[in-house]
Amino acid sequence: MEDRIPVIAGCTAVGKTEAAMFIAGNRPVEIVSADSRQLYRGMDIGTAKPSADQLKKVPHHMIDVADPDTLHSSVWYAEKALTIINRIFDKGSIPLVVGGSGLYIMSLAGLLDSLPSRNDVLREALSAIENQVPGALHRLLKSLDSEEAAGTGKTDMVRLVRSMEIALLSGSIPSKLKQGGRPDSRFRFVYIEKDNTALREGIKKRTSSMLSSGLVEEVKGLLLKGYRRDPVLGATIGYSEIIDYLEGQCSLQDATLAIETHTWQYARRQRNMFRRLPGVVSVSNDPVAVETALFGERRTRG
Repeated sequence: MEDRIPVIAGCTAVGKTEAAMFIAGNRPVEIVSADSRQLYRGMDIGTAKPSADQLKKVPHHMIDVADPDTLHSSVWYAEKALTIINRIFDKGSIPLVVGGSGLYIMSLAGLLDSLPSRNDVLREALSAIENQVPGALHRLLKSLDSEEAAGTGKTDMVRLVRSMEIALLSGSIPSKLKQGGRPDSRFRFVYIEKDNTALREGIKKRTSSMLSSGLVEEVKGLLLKGYRRDPVLGATIGYSEIIDYLEGQCSLQDATLAIETHTWQYARRQRNMFRRLPGVVSVSNDPVAVETALFGERRTRG
């Protein structure tokens, strides 16, 4: 394990933080967050950041490192996180990557290709086309790259816009550019699995807990500081729906249901992505099982 990088991946509300803290009680680890929204200062409740006590007990990295006025890419994340991982190794500790952002984890592990960066102006134009003529983006993508279109849902705006963005900016066929990157063999992946019923119940409880902990007030505070829906808040489940509520577009009950629904949809996409990680081991949300799968043996400090 001297140069191995253990990764705990999993959908929302499956117990990643609990497993990481358990391992930290047994091994000299420092946690590197792989959550695309825990990066942002002030977005605490809605991103389920580790508690102040957890942050005090174990060193955490890639949390509260940016303001929510710029949406940072997976490439940006990977560059920052790899620098931190190397520093942790230099100290003789173990970097334990923990998170639910599949693109961040894949980019960090070298599993993504070098593709054009996002272009917000182009994305707005593509979204406008789809809004005016529903189904247009999928038809355009199909005319350019039938293979890419076949694997992209007709209503999956995130992937449709990204695929068209790649095609237009690179002048190449997206499916031909995606060759699997340059995998870093040091990474070892464990995916915490939950059945659908347990996962949906966990999402429902997580949503209720966020609201009772002050999510609405947190969003109000961010808006009062001058942050707006774009580019980060409106692209984050929990924050986007509460902004809709605060703007009078829906009731709090409707916003709550929307958060649960959107989180469930996101969890399904996460699960599909994590199952494709090379050599990934699927385990239950038992911290002992997670530790054993990553390290192959139990160890107790002291």
